[in-house]
Amino acid sequence: MEKFHLVGIKGTGMSALAGILHDLGHSVTGSDVPEDFFTTKKLKDRNIKILPFDKKNIEAGKTYIASSCYREDNEEVAEILRKGLPLYYYHEFLGNFFKNTKIGISGTHGKTTTTSLVAKFFEDKKIAYLIGDGSGGADKDYEYFIFEACEYRNHFLKYDFDYLVINNIELDHPDFFKDVEAIADSFQKAAAKAKNVIVNADDENCRKIKHPRIFSFGLADGDLRGKILDASAEGFQIEINHLGDVRKFFLPFTGVYMVFNFLAALSVAFLNGISFEEVSEKLATYVRPSRRMEEYHYHDNVIIDDYAHHPREIEMCLAGIKQKYPNKDLIVIFQPHTYSRTLALQTEFRKVFSGVKLYLAETFTSKREANNKNLEKMVFDSFPEARVFRKKKIKEFKNLRNTVLLFLGAGNIDRYIQEFV
Repeated sequence: MEKFHLVGIKGTGMSALAGILHDLGHSVTGSDVPEDFFTTKKLKDRNIKILPFDKKNIEAGKTYIASSCYREDNEEVAEILRKGLPLYYYHEFLGNFFKNTKIGISGTHGKTTTTSLVAKFFEDKKIAYLIGDGSGGADKDYEYFIFEACEYRNHFLKYDFDYLVINNIELDHPDFFKDVEAIADSFQKAAAKAKNVIVNADDENCRKIKHPRIFSFGLADGDLRGKILDASAEGFQIEINHLGDVRKFFLPFTGVYMVFNFLAALSVAFLNGISFEEVSEKLATYVRPSRRMEEYHYHDNVIIDDYAHHPREIEMCLAGIKQKYPNKDLIVIFQPHTYSRTLALQTEFRKVFSGVKLYLAETFTSKREANNKNLEKMVFDSFPEARVFRKKKIKEFKNLRNTVLLFLGAGNIDRYIQEFV
């Protein structure tokens, strides 16, 4: 048994990693800011001790893993470096620690849901899984490591893959990638580190990926091709064709983007010997990750918590809601995630929110940016039809009827849902 201490343990990836290390039989502690996030409960459920940042937490005899958000200006990181203790950053640790068959799930959108689907389809095998909603777990004798491989700051280039899924490629993280060509180049470099690559044949940039062992999926094209037979408020009836082998599935979720996530996960399962029949059985008990179209009910209203924070993700989320609740009104409370993303993609944001009753919360800057009143004003001015969201607005929302209230964003906007439930 090793002793690990995670600096920034409440982050989604860090929380999931803590769960894996705990299940592998190691001693795990961590530190973070006092605020509770949706990952906090997952840590507490495993009795993983969460401490406030304090250099007194740092002592010999432990391996330290730090979130990429925290550098030398964090007192714990500074103390680790001062004492010369073993320190890995999150992405470095993933690249070095995990062995056996490694299945990485990448793409600008859909990583968390696709990873959770793959983990579900593989649950009868010996696995370790790291999902971007803070969920992580492991069999001590795991044979597969299933994990999200995030492109931010090229972190996924620290990994080697037996299988790499690339679900889609689009410009994001404009604080790091200058244009879509730059981000596409990084995905190509990641593909070069994989033994097998699984790509979305319907995505223009995915089609440009070069690799000697590519398997593709899609609705219009692909080695494994899907066809939507029916779409309803309950989900999709689809048909899958692989080399003339035709099967039908019912997908119990809405939004066409979920069909692509499913096709990606099905491709991974198929290439690893999991039958279509097994996948169909697993779908019946599949539960979406935290903060992915997560629903609560208040009178005849539906409260939805969703992590979407990029225009394309928001477009897909809104389409899924309209498919499921076509007869309900919709109000969106959106918390932008970083000034850089929101301002760089402001035209796309305005387009996706056109005609939507929108309330704008204060930008969640994460640890990537400092709060800036001038930039905050620029963000709000980018949404001329939006109203300012304040907590007191919740009282008015409680009087609504037959409405979907969508709390949207990758920050802490979900905390207001507790006012209802």
